Amino acid sequence: MFSNATALVRDHIAAHGAAWGDILTAQPFPVGGSALKNVPKGFDPAHPQAEYLKYKSWYIEDPVPDALLLEGDFVPYAVERFLAMKPLNDFLNEALRDFQMPTR
Repeated sequence: MFSNATALVRDHIAAHGAAWGDILTAQPFPVGGSALKNVPKGFDPAHPQAEYLKYKSWYIEDPVPDALLLEGDFVPYAVERFLAMKPLNDFLNEALRDFQMPTR
């Protein structure tokens, strides 16, 4: 939806590929997103993170088992999972630091 935001994230991944890889290795969640068939122009198809440079959006999800909600153990679980998600969120926020929402 915001091509300039997508470009900022791709540029950040390309420039900080090792950090991106470390985050993905350390977290228990797979990163998903809609992706192009090829690496966009201007990016090296041999880049170690080339698959993620194809993405147009990036997300992680963590399905919560119903039993966790019913047994009352959700809050400690959520805290643990949110803390595990934080490095990826921080990385994306850093990539989008200069992003400005379009005005109408």
